[in-house]
Amino acid sequence: MQTELFEQEEEDSPIFSVTQVTHEVKKSLERKFRQIWIRGEISNLRAHTSGHFYFVLKDTKAQIKAVLFRGDAMGLSYLPQEGDECLAFGDITLYEPRGEYQIRVRHLMQDGLGNLRAQFEKLKNNLLQEGLFEESRKKTLPKLPTKIGVVTSSTGAALQDFISILKRRKWGGELYLFHASVQGKDAPPALIKAVNEAASFKEIELLVITRGGGSLEDLWAFNNESLVRTLADCKIPTISAIGHQTDFVLTDFVADLRAETPSGAAEWISSQFLSYQEFIREMTVRLQEVPQSILSKYKDQLELLKVRLDRSSPITQIEKHHQYLDEWENRLKTTLRHRTERISDKLQSLEHRLTNCSLQSSLQKGFSYFKNTDGKILSSSKMLQSGAIVQATFKDGTKDLKVQD
Repeated sequence: MQTELFEQEEEDSPIFSVTQVTHEVKKSLERKFRQIWIRGEISNLRAHTSGHFYFVLKDTKAQIKAVLFRGDAMGLSYLPQEGDECLAFGDITLYEPRGEYQIRVRHLMQDGLGNLRAQFEKLKNNLLQEGLFEESRKKTLPKLPTKIGVVTSSTGAALQDFISILKRRKWGGELYLFHASVQGKDAPPALIKAVNEAASFKEIELLVITRGGGSLEDLWAFNNESLVRTLADCKIPTISAIGHQTDFVLTDFVADLRAETPSGAAEWISSQFLSYQEFIREMTVRLQEVPQSILSKYKDQLELLKVRLDRSSPITQIEKHHQYLDEWENRLKTTLRHRTERISDKLQSLEHRLTNCSLQSSLQKGFSYFKNTDGKILSSSKMLQSGAIVQATFKDGTKDLKVQD
């Protein structure tokens, strides 16, 4: 009976494909909901690199996806902000590939700050006025923490990212996990309990409170006033690493250091170790090089001393003086030879001159001279006496002569 009824219904009713049904629903929505205004709170905002904005509009009971394309966004004075209450004008349509209906926003205006954002700003300003975020209250983080407490969900991706980076960068310390819910109404008391439990461990040197990214309401537990005050009173230095780079929660302001992401916290911790490891490697290399440099230095000094010793050794000095003596001997011989030659020339000249001035030379020239009987040469006629005998010497011999008046 049921089979017959089914066959009858199949014959009377057309069979639609998923695409046909989706397309018909899309046309129906677009005909009925054209150019409408929707009031809601912006959540799960995502700005694409293409310039398009994707977000959710929600109230207390329902939500609808929204898309603001780049061309429409360029003409707006207000762009969507996470947590803002706004008025969106546009057309309801259906995104067929996923079968999801959404509003294509043509115009957007702010309808006052969203409730969550207003609460955030109010509490932030109150705590700021109280001085809870003052830098002077913050503790100095340890340079090389080896025992670290982590407050987060044991099943969250943030913990896995945190551990993965520490392992990859060969951090060699110990982690203490304090599990807590990180989202929902039960999260604040669980987080407070985990922070207090971690603070009771004296061996823990640094406490990291962390979770991955999400919408403003997903991260709202970390804006809880009691949690913020608990973190401020914690005796252990703290790091807040919540969400993404653009996410800010109140624990970021009260913690001793804000890391942009869970990965950023792990990188900061491991970077301290990496810098000290690099320092140790550098010092090891330098220490290994020191003996070589010292040996090289002393080798150079020894070579210099050897040269100096060689220069000042007796043998070197004697050889040096021998050379000086040889040089002076040669110089003296040359000088004496020159002087001897000059004297010899002078003597020859004098000899020649003497020869020219001798009696024999005069006799050869035709001159003669006379001697008395005493053998004295007579140089004047007055020395001649009448009747005296004188000896006359000529070129060819001598002759005795008698002087007559």
